[in-house]
Amino acid sequence: MSSDEVLANQQTIIANQKTIIENQQQIKANQAKLDKALSNQATIISNQQAILSNQEKLDTVIANQERILANQERILGK
Repeated sequence: MSSDEVLANQQTIIANQKTIIENQQQIKANQAKLDKALSNQATIISNQQAILSNQEKLDTVIANQERILANQERILGK
């Protein structure tokens, strides 16, 4: 292998290493975006659980109001 071929190979290796570094940087940036998306998803799930819990409480309140209304109507003789 001539010195020109060796030099060309070394230049190719250097270019490939630069590409690898750029790709690794892009992977790192994408991982950060993924981490943020997963965090957002966890927050959404937590909020959905809170909404469900609140809906159950609201259902209980409505049932209690209906019982109160029925009792008031019975007391008033309706």
